[in-house]
Amino acid sequence: MHKQPKVTEQTRANLTQAFWSLYLERPIEKITVREITERAGYNRATFYLYFRDVYDLFEQLEEDILAKVRALVEQRLLAGDTLDFSQHMGLIIGLAQQFDGFLPRLLAGDPSFGDKLKVIIAPLLDRFILPATGLSEPEQDVLREFYLSGLLAAINTWMNEAHDIPIARLIELILSTVPGATRRRS
Repeated sequence: MHKQPKVTEQTRANLTQAFWSLYLERPIEKITVREITERAGYNRATFYLYFRDVYDLFEQLEEDILAKVRALVEQRLLAGDTLDFSQHMGLIIGLAQQFDGFLPRLLAGDPSFGDKLKVIIAPLLDRFILPATGLSEPEQDVLREFYLSGLLAAINTWMNEAHDIPIARLIELILSTVPGATRRRS
């Protein structure tokens, strides 16, 4: 169907960027295919080569972001015997920066997105942090939610309001609240 992968990829990226620019301005239910294609410089037929509708485009974007986070967690963070939180937080925040502007909007606009992120990140806590606490299972459930919600809220706040805080300082602040997290020695 798509004979020129680079053109296909660029067209998809242009449609995606046009959607994001609209999504940052207003809710998804107020965005039309026509607006996306006009902003991207394509016709509606081109849009439908890639997406069923605006919601399909949105779901594909969310899944792309979640897939990158999932790959980071599974391939990098869960691979070792210890969790060097300072190094890994840098990777997570670096990934979040790739989606700067979008991640806060996704977290604010789609509560299920935050829940999906928590499911991906939770194995890190379950493997490296919670077992060392000696807490009961219900207590670990509460602490897991506290850490996950706090981490997402901290990254979201930093991306929205506190960019003048260097990443290293943000990591230091977060690490100061996580018992048992290894810190890189400088």
